[in-house]
Amino acid sequence: MTRTARTTRCRDAAAYQRQYREQQTALRRPSRDDVARVALHWAVMRTLRPGREGLLAQWSRYLVESLVAQGFDRAASHRRIDELIQRYEDGWQFQSKPYLRRRDDT
Repeated sequence: MTRTARTTRCRDAAAYQRQYREQQTALRRPSRDDVARVALHWAVMRTLRPGREGLLAQWSRYLVESLVAQGFDRAASHRRIDELIQRYEDGWQFQSKPYLRRRDDT
């Protein structure tokens, strides 16, 4: 493939992706990451309740093992999960998308 053909293909792919994202935003269709973010928030908040320390540890081990199976570093996975849990314990909330709460002008 020539450099010109590759550049054209990349430019076309970027334009398609931009249009696709705009369409999904207009339809207010959540992305996979949006769903995962809400699911993570729900799971962490439920396991942080008093008396659920064992569930939190079990959930954390499962996440680490799953990430390691995908090729991620075990220690780095533990650190990332611990950081996220600490943020939630400190009152952190996932970041919402304020533009979705705006009312339509029509």
